[in-house]
Amino acid sequence: MRKLIAIIFTAILVFPLLLATQAIISVGSFTLDRQFYIDTLDNESVYENIITDTMVPRILNSGLYLPVGANTSQIQDVLESILDREYFKSQVGDFMDNLFGYVQGRQDEFTPVIDLTPLKTSLLGEKQQEFLTALATAMPVCEPGQTPGFGGAGQSACKPEGIPDELLVESYLKPILPLAIAQIPDQLPLVENWEELESYRNYRSYIPGMAVPASLLLSAILLAILSLSLWYLTAVIADETWRVRLQWLGWTLMIPSGLIFLIGLATLSNIPTFWANYGLDRAQFSANPLFGPALRETLREIIRGAVPRVSSAFLMIGGISGAIALGLIFWGLMTPKQNPD
Repeated sequence: MRKLIAIIFTAILVFPLLLATQAIISVGSFTLDRQFYIDTLDNESVYENIITDTMVPRILNSGLYLPVGANTSQIQDVLESILDREYFKSQVGDFMDNLFGYVQGRQDEFTPVIDLTPLKTSLLGEKQQEFLTALATAMPVCEPGQTPGFGGAGQSACKPEGIPDELLVESYLKPILPLAIAQIPDQLPLVENWEELESYRNYRSYIPGMAVPASLLLSAILLAILSLSLWYLTAVIADETWRVRLQWLGWTLMIPSGLIFLIGLATLSNIPTFWANYGLDRAQFSANPLFGPALRETLREIIRGAVPRVSSAFLMIGGISGAIALGLIFWGLMTPKQNPD
């Protein structure tokens, strides 16, 4: 009778709780790890999607007011030499520092932005001559009625006819460059309506008075205590001898541990990638003000880079728990049987 009660408690409570505890520990090992996000974002493909394929064309198309069809390859080379991998890595690090400082309660405000100050500083400093020379080469000759200059609303950039590019750079472009650079904002927002989203997504008060990471950690600890208590209680109910109890503890831990380990193996397969690509291919990203449709490929690369770390977390927790389960089973088998009185 007592084994039947233990089996019912195990099936209804112990298995789900042990599985949930191991899953939360696995997920928490990377979701609360700042370095995980930095390592995931810091790869060549993500850099090319965000900087080379998105930010640089955006600056060329909307910031310089060059006409469609202008040869901007030299300007693009200058901008990419400024917005290099080191710049991207520093932006990712600063972004994660601010994000984790916000969710941990160390700072009151967070706005997802890209810092353009290094770009502006470089264009006014060491890269000024190279940038202006490339710009003068790319600027077409003004059409009748056009005013020479960097352009603006309703007019594209152009240069007067018959003036050498060297004279144009020194006599005209260089003096007005600071005014043109001043029109570029110091920060480029990643989400236009961030304040509106923040106002109704009160995710910082998961547990009142506690930051999100501490709240999640406390929840995981309480869940683990509850799971271990019921796990031990069912073993005590199952039998009077420790030989059976230890084997019971081992086998009841082995099943959820095996499932967690299988999740880790499945993550390494093409199954998660297939469904992620399935969702991304059907999502609408055209409304995003910064990345637009390029966001799809960026997310695809981020997911591809995150899979190994996610998989290793499940494999590690499942493997450790499985090893503990095997140890309990062998311990039980090695425990001498109690002779009947």
